[in-house]
Amino acid sequence: MLTERGSGLVGAAVLLYLASRAFGVAELQLAAVAALALLAAALLFVWTTSATLDAVRFVRPGRLHFDAEAAVEVTVRNTGRLPTATLELHDHLPLVLGGGGSVTVPPLAPGARVTLTTPLRGQQRGRFTVGPLRVRLRDPFGLIARSRDLPGTAEVIVYPPVWALPAGLPLGGANSTGGEGTPRPLASGEDRSTVREYVQGDDLRAVHWASTAHRGKLMVRQAEAPQDPRACVLVDVRADRHHGHGPGASIEAAVAAAASVTFHLADRGRGVVVIDGPLTSAPRARSAEAWLEHLAVVEPRPVDLPAVLQQLGQGLAGDGALVAVLTVPDPVELQLLVRTGRAFTSRVALLIDAERYGGRGARQVVDPVATADRLRAAGWRVTVVGPGDRLDLHWRELVVARPAMSGTAGGGLR
Repeated sequence: MLTERGSGLVGAAVLLYLASRAFGVAELQLAAVAALALLAAALLFVWTTSATLDAVRFVRPGRLHFDAEAAVEVTVRNTGRLPTATLELHDHLPLVLGGGGSVTVPPLAPGARVTLTTPLRGQQRGRFTVGPLRVRLRDPFGLIARSRDLPGTAEVIVYPPVWALPAGLPLGGANSTGGEGTPRPLASGEDRSTVREYVQGDDLRAVHWASTAHRGKLMVRQAEAPQDPRACVLVDVRADRHHGHGPGASIEAAVAAAASVTFHLADRGRGVVVIDGPLTSAPRARSAEAWLEHLAVVEPRPVDLPAVLQQLGQGLAGDGALVAVLTVPDPVELQLLVRTGRAFTSRVALLIDAERYGGRGARQVVDPVATADRLRAAGWRVTVVGPGDRLDLHWRELVVARPAMSGTAGGGLR
């Protein structure tokens, strides 16, 4: 195909020919013929040189922390028997990772290779595809070119932002303790393993018959080692409750908060489970890096939050610490949240004031301050996070907070 320079040369040849006819200058006609001959030679050169190329791609590293740097290396080798034309290499990269640049390299001899290195910066969490590599072969004068994409792509995962949270927040002990370290007595006939209400799908062999007879409803045993305290991070990803777009959206604030809390809890030796939807079985604790990779690709979607809260209240995710990263709950959700919190040794809520994100102004469907006060009265440590807020400062507020005792308080919530 003609490049811009080649198209200009064709136009010049036409003008030279017309000028030669108009003014009777034979030399102008010869110049027009010479221009066309140069184009023909360029076309022949490009289509007879080797275009047999292959590419090998590496991304180092393939897992990238937010705002960290990586590099994409693509090695192109001429596998043909003839030299190539001049090569223009352009790697397709997402704009949020920095976009792709182009580089021009001289013709490659048979068997020769060249490596293109492109820097990346993780400016937004997510899973991204880099590649393929576009190769443009052109003649030395840049008149004729042909392009092709070399097969081969790679995946890059950018983790959410992680705030360094200050230590000192009481999060209870092992499973045998109550809220804020207060011992919680076991019902008559229960052993030291965790006993919770039966959830559809549980193994019937785990039924704890003594507790079932004592409580009048089906109970199952869920053994957990007391020396391995469990922490549950609940993150609200409901599409209808989040606002804004891009890195400034409320969903990004929620995911960053959940990632920060997960990393903080895992660093303190707790087994962490992250919940962002209904459970089909008891979740397993995973490493902080595994949860960061999970949170990197979380997208807003419809979620039945009341069903999730009911499952957590039944002990399906354990009974250690609960950290809920939620948009401001409505009154019905607030009641369910308080009930759910009673099943955990300690309770922390990070309320994302989603209505303030995405340029929606100050319109509030539910008052976040009043909601936070009602949760505090029910024994929660609560903070409200808005656009541009520093999560580490909010966490420090939680460290120094003194939650009310939940046994008698709660503002009428049950």
